[in-house]
Amino acid sequence: MLGAALGGELRALNISHIIDSSQDVENRILDSVIEMQAFLVTLVRMFNISHADHHPQIKRAKPGLMAPIVLGEEHKGAQLPLKITAIRNA
Repeated sequence: MLGAALGGELRALNISHIIDSSQDVENRILDSVIEMQAFLVTLVRMFNISHADHHPQIKRAKPGLMAPIVLGEEHKGAQLPLKITAIRNA
């Protein structure tokens, strides 16, 4: 189902290397992290991400904390309004 939603190009996730006990734990974890990063990069590249249409003014929540806060809506907590659209035939 996810493959169809993403254009039918989603390959099966191969987790056999994660449960393969012949590799040490560090290599299995590293392989998993690299595979997850590759999947996320592929997924993010299928979308166009831009500022929201109304362009709210954003400030940092607190010094030292990189959490975006919309001015005038501090009571809603951290938020960063974005416009996300699918890129067709990418």
